[in-house]
Amino acid sequence: MFKNIHKKYTKRINTWYALFSMLFAAMIITSRHIFNFEADISSIATVYVTDFHFVDFIAWACMVPAIYLLTELAAFLFTPVGTALFKERRNGRQSLLVLAGSFLLLLLLWFPYLPSYWPGGIYSDTVDSINMALGKAALDNHHPILYTLIWRFMFLITGAFSGEGEYGGLKLFTVAQTLLLAFVLSYFIYRCYRWGLHKAFLLFWLLAFAIYPLYPFYGISMWKDTLFSLTVFAFSLFLCHTFSDAGENTAHPGTAGQRAEANGGISLTQLAQYCLFTVLIIFLRNNGIYVAAFYSAAITLLCLRQRKTAVRIGTASFIILLISAIIQGPVYDRCGYNINKTTESLGIPLQQTAYIVSTDGVVTQEDEEVLTELMPMERWKELYNPIVADTIKFSPEFNRQYLEENGSEFMKTYFHLVVQNPVKAVKAYLLSTMGFWDIFESSSTAYICNMHFGNVEYFMSDYFDYYLHISFRNLVEPKNYLSAALFVWLLLGTVFTCLARHNKKGLIVLMPTLGIWLTIMAAVPVAFSFRYIYALFLCTPLYLIVSIKSFQNPAKDNCPCAAK
Repeated sequence: MFKNIHKKYTKRINTWYALFSMLFAAMIITSRHIFNFEADISSIATVYVTDFHFVDFIAWACMVPAIYLLTELAAFLFTPVGTALFKERRNGRQSLLVLAGSFLLLLLLWFPYLPSYWPGGIYSDTVDSINMALGKAALDNHHPILYTLIWRFMFLITGAFSGEGEYGGLKLFTVAQTLLLAFVLSYFIYRCYRWGLHKAFLLFWLLAFAIYPLYPFYGISMWKDTLFSLTVFAFSLFLCHTFSDAGENTAHPGTAGQRAEANGGISLTQLAQYCLFTVLIIFLRNNGIYVAAFYSAAITLLCLRQRKTAVRIGTASFIILLISAIIQGPVYDRCGYNINKTTESLGIPLQQTAYIVSTDGVVTQEDEEVLTELMPMERWKELYNPIVADTIKFSPEFNRQYLEENGSEFMKTYFHLVVQNPVKAVKAYLLSTMGFWDIFESSSTAYICNMHFGNVEYFMSDYFDYYLHISFRNLVEPKNYLSAALFVWLLLGTVFTCLARHNKKGLIVLMPTLGIWLTIMAAVPVAFSFRYIYALFLCTPLYLIVSIKSFQNPAKDNCPCAAK
């Protein structure tokens, strides 16, 4: 009897929902052991992980079924919501009015941010790019060359190289970036209108874009993350339109897109767009090439049943990645652009090493010799900050040149330390990445750029306060901070929904932002930085569309670009 009951109900348990529930419960249990007390300078005394006990396993085992039931309930509700959300697809001139109206509304409601933070927020990293763009410093790909060239273009337009217009370049960059952000978000509303989504859904997100400060704040924040995140969001929207159920069948009869779909492959026009987005993603951030490698491989595999699409995407991606690797590797090396490249990619190993040393872990004499070459052992303990690697990397006593020239020797020592101290290595990793997996942790670190941070070259003016004695800043500046991990789990929830419903088309849309998170978890230099996952924040409405769309049709092998 019990055997039959067990067989009956285990068949109804969705493996992917169960796995998601296990992971989410593990996050909650682990979060209980993370302590992060506010301090001017964090240390092992203010940021630490307590030990786990058997009671944690019992709590986890009790929590998993509860989370699973909530997941099944959400899945049950998504079906009627999807039926109400998706209407008949729309065409015609009215869609262009939606685009123009959305764009103008965003500009109107965002306008007060410009005079309140004029000429925009400048981060310390941005000052480095500005100095390189103006020729005051040598080019360095630590701040992507493409981003620096965009700055140089702004200064060329405003005449900064003739002795005037330096502030004009700052103002032009802020205005251009704000216009671009407004246009991309308006294009999302336009595309949703064309797909036939309910007008209430469109109105909700349009108002969210217009009113919620995290959207316009990134328009006036002059750091590379805004342009990179906008590119990833636009690319994800392109993938949704080209591959997923939400965007399929939108081409007009006889267009290249529909003919390509009928032939079972991606069109050459679409492939060209795919390649352009990939090039921008690779060169706008230094982790872009790894993100592109991940999503290109994943999309190629997801398209395997449509051989023409898989061959075209796989071949084009391979060529782009190969050329990009040559440019960012040997070419940049020859030009002297890859200064401290090795050091910048080893944030987590450095943090784990420092934690092991700081907590008196097992360190052999051979290990100590290598670590001493980098920095005196006592300084490893004194400089270790559990939530940021910069205190070590930028210390005058840290021998960057040795690490650049002996990276393999350090990695050999690092792996030996991890094997000798596995628990300490895991604890250090949890602390180094907690902002990107723990939904209960948040920080103001790199949340927005509403000041001129870390520089004295430029100043910011608040014209509302100066002329009208009205503080718009007090109204919009954040009082509480969203957890970056919240948007990570929204992404992961959507990934597991697509896996549970066999929605390969939906998975394609998620691959770029999933790649961003994976690269962050592999090499993030700081535990908190909302700007690193801003692309995930922008893609939140896409996650919702993909999740709901997964429940509109029976679960089946939804092959991308399937012939209709």
